[in-house]
Amino acid sequence: MILIISFYRSLQKDLEAYLKANFPDIEIDKAYYDVEGIKKIDSDITYELIISDWDSGYVDGLKILKKVRENPVIKETPFVILTEKQDKESVLACVKAAVTGYIMKPALSQTIDEKTFYEKLRPFIEKIT
Repeated sequence: MILIISFYRSLQKDLEAYLKANFPDIEIDKAYYDVEGIKKIDSDITYELIISDWDSGYVDGLKILKKVRENPVIKETPFVILTEKQDKESVLACVKAAVTGYIMKPALSQTIDEKTFYEKLRPFIEKIT
């Protein structure tokens, strides 16, 4: 099962549509807030991949990543951060927290280049299918 954590419902909807079209057997769970995401991660549900937005007002993907890596039961779960942050400090913060993947997304005012975005995401999903 994949957990998608993002306050942006359009991003969740687009990710879910992509996953269902390309990986129809994968189960998807969603959280809209980081607190909700952490509750799901701390539950008895086993996630094979966590995809989290970093920079929405209600989701702090780095905080969630650190919580996952501190938990001995789930610390090896692949974790992909989706972000608009391009500065060296942000990338290094995620690397230090043992992020599995760091995928740049365009600013919300820009059009997502879906092919590029999803092709960067595909290898992480293929590893669990």
